[in-house]
Amino acid sequence: MKLILDKLEKIILWLLALLFAIMVVSLFYQIVMRFLFKSANAWSEELTRYSFIWMTMLGSAIATRRSRNMDVDFIVNRMPKLLKNVNTVITKGLIIAFLLVITVYGISLVGITFKQLSAGLRVPMACIYAAVPTGGILMLIFTIEVIINDIKSKVKEG
Repeated sequence: MKLILDKLEKIILWLLALLFAIMVVSLFYQIVMRFLFKSANAWSEELTRYSFIWMTMLGSAIATRRSRNMDVDFIVNRMPKLLKNVNTVITKGLIIAFLLVITVYGISLVGITFKQLSAGLRVPMACIYAAVPTGGILMLIFTIEVIINDIKSKVKEG
């Protein structure tokens, strides 16, 4: 399972690099058009925005897998061990519930927006909104992996 998730992570990292390159080139083009030629294209601004949206969702999945999401642990570090464990279980449960909600509603949103086209690129808005359930599913998978790894490490500790 770890091998499959490692390969999935590599694919996501390649997609992130590609999206970043697209975003930079599109933004550079937009700046040149706006400041040198005093005209702007709607498609380049949209492409930059949509690339950023996809990068955010895919990057959040990678951050989840690497446990790099923001964590305010000032209070948690002062808790007794039993209360820390209870807090961890509740927190992970809430994270999974949230990810399930955004995935389910994201899929619903994709279905609703399939016939709606973006103004500049003329692509179905479902392609852009698909970032939400895609990121939600990936974060859900990686959250479950983190939970399994935490359980394994606690079992090894005793």
